[in-house]
Amino acid sequence: MPKKVDTKEVQELLDKGLKHKPIDTYTGLGIRLEKLGVTPGEAFRIINEKKHNEREGSIRFNWKMIRFTLFIWARLEEERNGYMKPKIDTVRGVVRSRNFEYFFYGYYPDLKLKFEDEERKLNKLIAEKPQQKFFKEGYYYFHKTKKIVPQPLLDKILSAKK
Repeated sequence: MPKKVDTKEVQELLDKGLKHKPIDTYTGLGIRLEKLGVTPGEAFRIINEKKHNEREGSIRFNWKMIRFTLFIWARLEEERNGYMKPKIDTVRGVVRSRNFEYFFYGYYPDLKLKFEDEERKLNKLIAEKPQQKFFKEGYYYFHKTKKIVPQPLLDKILSAKK
């Protein structure tokens, strides 16, 4: 059931106008963010996720592709060693790696890394049908090289069969 609106408060706002001034300085912004309980890191992350420049690209897209790349590299390493683990085990290994933690705190310095949540998110993301377009030749290089991972190899390491 919707919250009952106090029409007197609304009418008072219409008659008197807003009680706060527009934010036109960085100092004013800092004061307002402090009143809201928003840390500088949190504010930067939120703004950076919503507003990005053309050269750096979208934070969310970049973070997704980094996670995919770390997963692909782990699968390539397993394939090279001759034993492909179940995907969920590979995901667990990726999320608990130092590289994953390094990049996570690089993109989200104000958040706490929750391994179980990140494992679930990455596993779900890899399985989503709309994400399959990113598992194509040309998106991934072999680790520490400029050689592109060929599509037949991608298909092999990403197939459901063990």
